[in-house]
Amino acid sequence: MSEYLPPPPTEYFFERFPWNNQWILFSIALVVACFDFLASPILFFPILFVIPVALLAWNCGLRTALALGAVLCVIRFCIQYAWGIPYPLPVAVVNACVRLAVLFIITFLCGKLSQQTQALRARVRTLEGILPTCCHCKDIRDEDGTWHQIEEYVTLRSEARFSHGICPGCIDKHYGDILDKDKATNTQNSGQPVA
Repeated sequence: MSEYLPPPPTEYFFERFPWNNQWILFSIALVVACFDFLASPILFFPILFVIPVALLAWNCGLRTALALGAVLCVIRFCIQYAWGIPYPLPVAVVNACVRLAVLFIITFLCGKLSQQTQALRARVRTLEGILPTCCHCKDIRDEDGTWHQIEEYVTLRSEARFSHGICPGCIDKHYGDILDKDKATNTQNSGQPVA
């Protein structure tokens, strides 16, 4: 009974093209790494690694972003080694590990925030706005112009499930004459006068 629902519209510029394209983000990461190499050893720009990695975590998934972050940290260590490490090797390794840990934490937080944001958008969009409803049968028209029973429409777009019953008002309205006949029949069979 589940059908594919299109992704909710985006609100943020960084979720649109070109910022949501994995290959463009890889290219940006490569440019940042090249810029970091060209600016070394005087200037250091590993903080710029956060930009492509965070965008990748938000738009393309956490695993890919974590892998890119690890690769960028290795590239940064190699750049530092190529220009000559100004301090002992153990200190450079510790710096690289701290850089990697900070980048992983930022990436992880961006990825989880993206997942939560998308889940919240999906929940909000399920039954948001005005629903075009038939005034007689109460069917609902979707975005494509197709009519659905209200139960089907709500079930496809939310976690709600339906069970059916009948309220006392509808029992009287729709089945009142049958109930009155049943009461009369039961009263006659019991030997009591009909009221």
